[in-house]
Amino acid sequence: MLMVVDNANYRVLQIALNNTPAVATVIAGSNGLGCSMNQFNAADGLGLDSSGQLYVADYGCNRVVRFPSNSNSATSGTLLGSVAQASLLSINSLTGDIYVASNSGNAIYKFVGGSGSPVVAAGSNGVGNALNQLSGPNGVYYDYLYTNALYVADSGNNRVMKFPSGSTSATYGTVVAGSNSGGSGANQLSNPRYIIVDSSGTLYIADGNNNRIQRWLPNATNGTTIAGGTQGTASNQLNVPEQILFDKYQNLLVADRVNNRIQRFNLTTC
Repeated sequence: MLMVVDNANYRVLQIALNNTPAVATVIAGSNGLGCSMNQFNAADGLGLDSSGQLYVADYGCNRVVRFPSNSNSATSGTLLGSVAQASLLSINSLTGDIYVASNSGNAIYKFVGGSGSPVVAAGSNGVGNALNQLSGPNGVYYDYLYTNALYVADSGNNRVMKFPSGSTSATYGTVVAGSNSGGSGANQLSNPRYIIVDSSGTLYIADGNNNRIQRWLPNATNGTTIAGGTQGTASNQLNVPEQILFDKYQNLLVADRVNNRIQRFNLTTC
């Protein structure tokens, strides 16, 4: 099963990929635009906790909403907390901590154990490019399996930042990709949207404005394009890739935002 935020239709879908064609079921929203607890206004990120509860970052309503594991379009969620322009989110399944990117707050917030008021996990020191600052972050990924570190797609600074476990607003991060001004070179990114990390510490970056997915080896100064690279609708093209993940077969799934589709790439051929 794959869960997808269907932004313009104000809903979250669960897609059965083992069917041809894939069958989608509404598991939250689909009640028009709004900020009631069964509605969304520009929902952006989602995640599941270890008990199957669904969390949705609703950018337009500046909030994160929680839904039970058996939710549908008739289900009203509960407010987890307020986050200004909540973008993508990431859940540490070992601790239950939920990390949310605040685009306008230039910060990453953490709901400790999946409850309570959010605390700053990175940034919140004004917009800027210092190592304790962020600029319009879009994506956040907590790698609890391999590196035990927090990664941020610092979109406005065209870079990916890494912060240690337990980081706060006082913590200085490390640039692990990009930050060579925005561009399309191998050592550059342009509006990176999201990142994931594999068992070797290799980064996979949805490089939004370059319409490509970049693979960035540990300690590398350049990335390699493994998918996309040109804007379009062909099967080897992308148009502002937003979010990425591995399936259980280690295929790379890409939310190809402007093309309104999910693309699957076999990394053994990339």
